[in-house]
Amino acid sequence: MLIGCASCAALNRLPSERLGDGPVCGKCKKPLLDGTPVPLSKATFDAAVERTELPVVVDFWADWC
Repeated sequence: MLIGCASCAALNRLPSERLGDGPVCGKCKKPLLDGTPVPLSKATFDAAVERTELPVVVDFWADWC
């Protein structure tokens, strides 16, 4: 399974049976699935949302809404 890192935008290949093992990014070593909301930039959005194979919840927010 491919999981995009929200911190550095690297794609990480992870066996589905290892999802509960606290996986970290192979590039930046930050947690891939810590369960907390993550602010994303354009670059990290593409990896974390568009290229990952896991379901993702997205909340778009702006000061003016």
